[in-house]
Amino acid sequence: MKAFGINQYGSSGVLEEFTLDVPSIGAHEILVKTKAFAVNPLDVAIREGRFNSSVLLLFPTILGTDAVGTIIKVGAKVENYHVGDEIIAHAGYGTYAEYFCVSPEHIGIRPKQYDVYEAAGLPLSGITAYNVLIHLAQARAGQKIVIFGASGGVGSMVVQMAKAYGLSVIGIDRIINKAYVLSIGAYKFVDMDNTEEMSTLKDTADIIIDATNHGLRTDIGLSIVKRKGVYVSLTQLPTQKENKKKVTLKVLVPQKKYLDRDAFAAISLMIRNKQLYTRIDKVLNFNLEDIRKGQDYVAEGKHSGKVIVSLVDKK
Repeated sequence: MKAFGINQYGSSGVLEEFTLDVPSIGAHEILVKTKAFAVNPLDVAIREGRFNSSVLLLFPTILGTDAVGTIIKVGAKVENYHVGDEIIAHAGYGTYAEYFCVSPEHIGIRPKQYDVYEAAGLPLSGITAYNVLIHLAQARAGQKIVIFGASGGVGSMVVQMAKAYGLSVIGIDRIINKAYVLSIGAYKFVDMDNTEEMSTLKDTADIIIDATNHGLRTDIGLSIVKRKGVYVSLTQLPTQKENKKKVTLKVLVPQKKYLDRDAFAAISLMIRNKQLYTRIDKVLNFNLEDIRKGQDYVAEGKHSGKVIVSLVDKK
């Protein structure tokens, strides 16, 4: 099979095309024929070596954390899934390939309301947003939540989920994304480049979620959150020295107790209730040039929706 990955850390130029055997599966695994996958900021971070001090990669490494596809083989001890099922997967690695294997603990049935590309953009962003909102922020109906990066893959999911759970949502992003952020559930939008407008949010939020790729200025987040509120970041947190308000500071670290199947169940319910949507920016082809372009585009941070690589004919 054809697959894409890295033999070393570096720029998008280190991405390579590999010809590999189709993965073999164990009794508790599923083999999936890939239809499409998302290019995520996490993929870029792994390629650049940002986790090399904490995560040991074996080279070559095939990139890709999530995908949509068709089950073509199930392990002897797999229940509830069958050959031919269309699924979404949070595989963790290896989805930049024509086939990948995954545990049934990390898949869900593809929502009928989503096309292939929308489904491919859902798993990592949706699960991350669920874990941030439910496990870390421990959000409750009636709270006020402010989300930095509200138009991004994870940020837009947090906006929609928070709205579905009954929170009052303020979205912070670039002004170009105002209409979109308001359309998905924020009752107020603030331009991240407007210092005066940002200052009006001082001490208003029960919860701050920083869903930007690199973390915004932490002093801004601390000024917005209430005393003893909650500040959750995907990347960078304020220091305890800065934390005069005794805010609870949490950064997202994957944990086994955060079950993908719980997140997929909640996500599926919200989709059925028409409370959750995925916005697509670009659909690229399954070749080295396009995957490099896709990673560079995501790294720039200017994408307005998910970047998808398709292994099927584009509509």
